[in-house]
Amino acid sequence: MPDISELNGTAIDNVAEFDGVAVPAAVSAPAAAYSVRLLGSGVGISSYTGPAMRVRRDTAGGTGDDDEADIAFDSGVISLDSAISNASAGVTATTLGEFINVGTVGGTTYTNPDSLSGTASCFVDEWKDQSGNANHASQATFGDQPQIHSGLVDTDLITDNGEPALDGDGSSIMLSLTDLNLTGNFGIAYTGQLNLGDSPYGTDGNNFSLYGLTATVLRNRLGGSNVNFTDSGLTYQSQLLYFYNRSGTSVTFRRDGSQIATSAYSGAVSITNVFASPPYFLEGKMQEFIAWPNTQDSAFTAIETDINGFFGIY
Repeated sequence: MPDISELNGTAIDNVAEFDGVAVPAAVSAPAAAYSVRLLGSGVGISSYTGPAMRVRRDTAGGTGDDDEADIAFDSGVISLDSAISNASAGVTATTLGEFINVGTVGGTTYTNPDSLSGTASCFVDEWKDQSGNANHASQATFGDQPQIHSGLVDTDLITDNGEPALDGDGSSIMLSLTDLNLTGNFGIAYTGQLNLGDSPYGTDGNNFSLYGLTATVLRNRLGGSNVNFTDSGLTYQSQLLYFYNRSGTSVTFRRDGSQIATSAYSGAVSITNVFASPPYFLEGKMQEFIAWPNTQDSAFTAIETDINGFFGIY
């Protein structure tokens, strides 16, 4: 059987059209990938079988206070029905809804096997890296962890546009990771809610950040002060998909499937925090962050289609 990975000596991955039919570009493997959903080939991940994140329940000093557990994906996304594993000693709950004693949500009543005195708030202390590189984003300080459940009885997980989200109040919320060094070409995609004001929104690092300037204008920074541009006319607290793609000495900035700016840039990008770079912290909601160690010139449209197909952003 002939090798169909090439066509007349040209890799099919790079063929935009064959016999009048568009051929989707293959997406390369990311260097790090965090999401509330189970990621797959649409963003370059062949398979991931681990948990979505590790969470902590806060019962304000009552039974089960600060117990932790890993939570799995439930039909491809985290939910109250997500199975838990690797839990703290004494935990007998089997789902996230039971783990935090959420009550009744969506017609399902979750039992209280751990005899909590009320519904627990739920926080993320480790967001698992689905790339296979085990660069998990973590936060050991309780007060600095993003939240995924409010602690109100009969209430679902915190969401944005109907899908689960990690939430921060702008005061100290952040998750840190081992330096993610993108020394050459790269692609970066992230999805979350736009909260503009004095605090930055979204993903920040040594030289990659977003800063809210006003209720409708966002400042993007790459390489410290080397590249700055503002994205204006935005809607306060809107859900956005941003994509940064570097090819050679040029970086293209895209928002919600459209190019909004280009700039010359030849430096490295080093990301040490998924959310913030002190003294600035997450203010808003975050759902997905993926970084590729190479340009995504031929694949960013496919990546945006995959992300938007799940979150329904635009």
